[in-house]
Amino acid sequence: MLNPVQLRRLLARTLRIALDGGPAHQQLIERWSQAEARPESWYAALTWDGVGAAVGWALSALDLRTVAPPELDDLAAEAYDEARRQCVQQAADLERIGVELEAAGIPAITLKGSALLVGNVLPALGMRWMNDVDILVPEAQLEQAEWVLESLDYLRKTPRDASAPEVFRPYHDTFVGPAAQTVELHWRLGPPRWGEGWDVDGWFARAEPASVPGAQLPSAMDLFWHFLVHDARNHAWSSGSLRAALDLTLAARAKGFAFADVLNRLEADPRPEPLLEAVGDAANLSPILASEVEPRPLPRYLRLAGWRDSIGRRHWKTERVSEAIAWGATLERARRYGLWRGVVDRAVRIIPEAVPGQGVLASFKRAFLTLRHVAFVGVLAGSHILSIPANTARRRRQLPRPAPPGTA
Repeated sequence: MLNPVQLRRLLARTLRIALDGGPAHQQLIERWSQAEARPESWYAALTWDGVGAAVGWALSALDLRTVAPPELDDLAAEAYDEARRQCVQQAADLERIGVELEAAGIPAITLKGSALLVGNVLPALGMRWMNDVDILVPEAQLEQAEWVLESLDYLRKTPRDASAPEVFRPYHDTFVGPAAQTVELHWRLGPPRWGEGWDVDGWFARAEPASVPGAQLPSAMDLFWHFLVHDARNHAWSSGSLRAALDLTLAARAKGFAFADVLNRLEADPRPEPLLEAVGDAANLSPILASEVEPRPLPRYLRLAGWRDSIGRRHWKTERVSEAIAWGATLERARRYGLWRGVVDRAVRIIPEAVPGQGVLASFKRAFLTLRHVAFVGVLAGSHILSIPANTARRRRQLPRPAPPGTA
């Protein structure tokens, strides 16, 4: 019976071999044929680590579906099929939006998974699950871009609160389309408190045309850096997942990628430790990164495996999981960087789950849901705090710096 760490090692090895082009060697085939784990452990690994679609693709690409456990194969194949349908829909949405934005004279850069989709970086359509379309537009043309989305029958999901503290002010607006598809319209890459890492100056000058009309691709360095900072800093929880390591692995495959460019940004960053840790995790999946950075001997997706399995066995509602993950990330950021005042402010201002109705029964239900939320978030946050060292040692090989012009 595979324990959580062994299970994720097997998933990571399979993804690495599939990304390298395969085929599966005999040792991998034997390990899959002998792989046994509880169904809830497979469920937790695929959902909490966010690699259901990727594993479905890898098993199919390496002809391992016949030897993989049926309960895993069913979950992964279903996730892969759904991700392919999503990709087709999102590519159509991107083309429809991109054409209209181009007609209005608004440059639009695809971000994150959307950039992987239209940048011909994915080895197969649907190998990466994508919940929404992410687009970056110049802040000066934001209002005009919003009008374009509204003319295409997209509705703003939540109104902007101008009175909110700076720490909570958004850097993107979320729109929902007529078929319930979601579009995030960015004018920055994240909150200002993260400093120059979120600055979009130069992005549009470095962008390249995408395969979809009206859309542009970020440069390889910008794409990798955005994934890195988004996962390891803004959504700190996800840097402990196979999904985050896979994102960086895919971004490193983009045409023109050079880790030396990223290294310069890392050296200029005031708090590079969590970013270096995320790169070291991804180096276990990526030969490109492994040639530049020492892979971490025990990546976070292995250190968090037991906690994620324990929590993942409970089939919580999606919104409960999302809120708990957000709180886990908030507490981890506060632990790393301070900002405890913002955590207290959020705890006072945000009610975990609203329960309609009045009276004794509704009050008891509200109290029960709140206590359950507190317990769930506490366990999740504890898993981060216990498994993440305060000061991560830099595990990378220094690259030779290019000689200044005229000194050769």
